[in-house]
Amino acid sequence: MAPANDSSWRGLASYGQLGTTLFACVAVGMALGYGADVLLGTRPWLLLAGLGLGIAAAGVNLYRAIRDLARDDIDGSR
Repeated sequence: MAPANDSSWRGLASYGQLGTTLFACVAVGMALGYGADVLLGTRPWLLLAGLGLGIAAAGVNLYRAIRDLARDDIDGSR
């Protein structure tokens, strides 16, 4: 049975991708910070810096996604 409206599935996929992207930004920032801490012996400072950069990257991605969704709503292309 095919869904009645494919655009609702696309919207759901967009939100799922957004959640995955936000998690990945924070996880990669923490991992890089932890790795730098282990190499340089600066625990926990670079981990915290990496966490901050990951959160900032996630915020930028969230802003861009909301901006694109708002633009699509105004244009009526979804």
